[in-house]
Amino acid sequence: MWCCSSSAKFLFDSIIGAGGADTVTVSSDGAMSSNGGSGGIASGICLDNGYIGNDVVVVKNGLRICGKGAALGSAPLVQTKSYFEVKVQQEGTWSVGVGTRNAVLEGPLGADPDSWVLKNNGELCFNSMSIGKLDQKIEEGDIIGVSFDHIELSFYVNGNKGGISFSNVRGTVYPAMYVEEGAVLDVTFDTFIHSPPSGFDKIMKEKSLL
Repeated sequence: MWCCSSSAKFLFDSIIGAGGADTVTVSSDGAMSSNGGSGGIASGICLDNGYIGNDVVVVKNGLRICGKGAALGSAPLVQTKSYFEVKVQQEGTWSVGVGTRNAVLEGPLGADPDSWVLKNNGELCFNSMSIGKLDQKIEEGDIIGVSFDHIELSFYVNGNKGGISFSNVRGTVYPAMYVEEGAVLDVTFDTFIHSPPSGFDKIMKEKSLL
């Protein structure tokens, strides 16, 4: 197991992976602290500890999510064409996509009108409705690419685009992911395993667009 938990707060150590063993403790009120690790929480785009579920744990410089619940990224997808990737580090129940800051972070994403996600079973869900299912089977170790151009929200499995996309995304949205039942996800916002689709690039902070 990559992650384990206690009921009062969550302390994870011996997290293996690039960037060293950075351990983050998330208390029940959402406060986060770090043991220092190798550089602490990344200063760039990462998972935002201000927008996570109470039972979520974020480690590895803010780029790994485990525990139970959802988290949003720290920067919105405001540029014309943006892209990020998520690795299924450990299987379980999970979802990946985008959500507004009104998304429900305690329950599964895709069950409210403020999140649009791909689930571990390949379904694309929004507001508790499935719009279809990808042909590709998603397994542990696979890389999920997410592209958004303010018209379509599309998903890629190991570089191959799925056959269906969302076209009803509204509002200011952020990267969003959900885990439970042992799932562990690693998100990447700048160094990608697969090349982004033509014309797409990493998420840029709003001040970088000026």
